Amino acid sequence: MLFTAYSCGNKSGDKTGDKTSGSEKREFGWRDDISASDIPDFPVKGSIGGKEVQFAYINFENWRGSKDNVINFSLAKPEQNCGFIENFEGFTLMNKGAGFSQGPWLKAKFADDPKTYQSSFRLSGSKSADPWNCALEIESIGDKTVKGKIALFFNDASKSWVAGRFEAVLCNN
Repeated sequence: MLFTAYSCGNKSGDKTGDKTSGSEKREFGWRDDISASDIPDFPVKGSIGGKEVQFAYINFENWRGSKDNVINFSLAKPEQNCGFIENFEGFTLMNKGAGFSQGPWLKAKFADDPKTYQSSFRLSGSKSADPWNCALEIESIGDKTVKGKIALFFNDASKSWVAGRFEAVLCNN
């Protein structure tokens, strides 16, 4: 009887427990550790402070002087591409003094040393200082856009995150 009750909970078409190519698919959600295979294949979205957010603008800043590279996932769009966003709200991932390379990059656990990488999020004037983990894959860097996918999780009280496929405006500053 217990078996019958358990199996009735799996509706036809529910693929949560299905095996694909020898690996078990996990439903997407916040994680305290991450791997490249955990990056979801849906359009980028996120959650800050327990509230789902949609991004109006994503840019990839290549700073020539400092050599910093920054990916910004912004809740607001500037007046023009690569323009300043006053009172920025959203997520930022930076490689300080170095570029992002095409291919995968991983900071699997909150305690892992990110070396030159930094990440934060801002909402309503407050900035996070919480530990984070990240799986990033830059798929292409063109003349005007950068395409990739990300799964970035913060160890804050509301378990903030950004994840999915993105296309960012390339800004050479």
